[in-house]
Amino acid sequence: MKKTHLILTIICVCCINFVQAQQKVALHSNGTTTIFGGSNPFTEAYNASANGDTIYLPGGNIPFPTTIDKGIVIIGAGFYPDSTTATNPTVSNAITLLIGENADNLYMEGFEVNGAINFASSANIDNVVLKRLRFKSMSYLGTGNLCENHIVRECVITGDVNLSNCKSSMISNCIIDGRILNGIEMGISNNLLLYNSAAFSLYTINNVDNSYFSNNILLKPNNSLVGSTELSTFEKNVYGYIPDVGSNTFVNNYEGVNLDSIFVNYNGLLFNYSENYQLVNPLLYTGTDGNEVGIYGGFFPYKTAAVPKNPHIQIKNIAPTTNANGDLQIQIQVGAQNE
Repeated sequence: MKKTHLILTIICVCCINFVQAQQKVALHSNGTTTIFGGSNPFTEAYNASANGDTIYLPGGNIPFPTTIDKGIVIIGAGFYPDSTTATNPTVSNAITLLIGENADNLYMEGFEVNGAINFASSANIDNVVLKRLRFKSMSYLGTGNLCENHIVRECVITGDVNLSNCKSSMISNCIIDGRILNGIEMGISNNLLLYNSAAFSLYTINNVDNSYFSNNILLKPNNSLVGSTELSTFEKNVYGYIPDVGSNTFVNNYEGVNLDSIFVNYNGLLFNYSENYQLVNPLLYTGTDGNEVGIYGGFFPYKTAAVPKNPHIQIKNIAPTTNANGDLQIQIQVGAQNE
């Protein structure tokens, strides 16, 4: 599988450089690779795909299909600027990327959506993985047919997460600027919740019942951290203020922590690529598993620069013309990824 990733990665790089006016998207299906170009290559590859297929996206701004309604794998080149200098970040300018009711087993990794990721209203969509993505917000719309067994990990979410039609799922090791709302039976672990509104009526966690919160760091500058939440357990979380317990269970949390000095580099604002969210003293704040709290602890530590699992292009130098012998000089350095 890793060899297939490498071949497809090099194909995409070469296609981008040899046909500057077009982006190329690779569809891997049943051992066969098909390359799509033109003005809308991702949509063409998506239309040709079937459940279980993999689509590899190049760097750059690329049009996305309006709805993803299949159980496929979609992998981009990453979104951190300093780790995508050879390829450019993979970016969708979609206002909303809608996940359709037939997208069971969807897997997406390694790109940015400038808008929201929303799940179809009142649709039962199971076994979805969102990994190492950046997007503005996420909503499970409607009620009734609850989505289950979703994993959202190592993502940057710059708005709210609305879980009103989701249960029995996990959000871990994410950086979240907004709030977590309206879930049930959720596992929320090792996240960095940067929501910093001073408004007492806006809780960082609101109406998330029968759930387990562990090893998170919450940076709200007052004690309106948890509201309208019942029968949830909070263990080994870090707060600057002591939250209201209500009907919830609080166990061995770190309360009253000076959050201005907990990170190696943090300016007190929302997510920024220039900041360093490593803990200054990780041994002072151990989580339920004995590892540090926050995004760099737990079972899925945040990967540096959120580099996706396909082979990562680190250096790309392609001469603009051939030399005197008619040879084109190409230098591509690719780093293998374990996960």
